[in-house]
Amino acid sequence: MDTNNFNESIKGFFWGVGFVIAILGGISAFALTIAADVDSGFKTMVSNKALETSDEINNDYKLTLSAIYKENGQVRIAAELKNITNESIYTGTVIASTFDESGKFIGNCVGKSTDSFLEPSEVSYVDIKCNLFRSQVSKVHSTKLKIKWF
Repeated sequence: MDTNNFNESIKGFFWGVGFVIAILGGISAFALTIAADVDSGFKTMVSNKALETSDEINNDYKLTLSAIYKENGQVRIAAELKNITNESIYTGTVIASTFDESGKFIGNCVGKSTDSFLEPSEVSYVDIKCNLFRSQVSKVHSTKLKIKWF
């Protein structure tokens, strides 16, 4: 076999390999683009379903603010979580969003009940500790409570 023919064969082989790689790259890019659109739609659908479900679950609880304590440069919030259903239910984490007198958001605080489950009409007391800067502590005026499930 002539070296010139051998070089042409090797050159053709590499051109073929390059062509195959280019085609596979194009197909992969196309597939990933379509998959991303499907994935985005699926995530939106699941997110909407989760919001509907959490709204239904939130109707199982009565969440009441008891008091806001500001002492030693810290904020602690006392809340009551009551089961208003006829069955035993799981207690979630409570998030307290804090606001100043003008209604401007300051920060979120998180607390969890010491009880894992609540029996019908049972009340659990939640101690919520806030990790705020000292300058923010004096500004805390009000809070909004909600239950976090995830």
